[in-house]
Amino acid sequence: MGGGDDDGGDEVPENTVLVGPDNNFVFEPDSLTVSPGTEVTWEWESDTHNVVVENQPEDADWPGTEGGENQFYDTGYSYSYTFETPGTYEYYCSPHRAQGMTGEIIVEE
Repeated sequence: MGGGDDDGGDEVPENTVLVGPDNNFVFEPDSLTVSPGTEVTWEWESDTHNVVVENQPEDADWPGTEGGENQFYDTGYSYSYTFETPGTYEYYCSPHRAQGMTGEIIVEE
């Protein structure tokens, strides 16, 4: 028996969220906890997705992906943002929100 780390897929870099892996309408992981000053990167693994901010701490200014709810990105696109303000940031993919494609970033000291 091995170490249990090899599930046949590629290792996902730390603080990376996969967008639509295996053509599923999910963010993977759907919840990520980081420290202030951490850069999080979203990597698109299927087409027609975006990152739209639903809620964030009052004094934060995370914009999500450029273009808001009406701009979509495809496989190979990546988006990064450095989270500075502690709190919970909730987001969704606008074309797949009804399918439950939501996520959150929790920033803790």
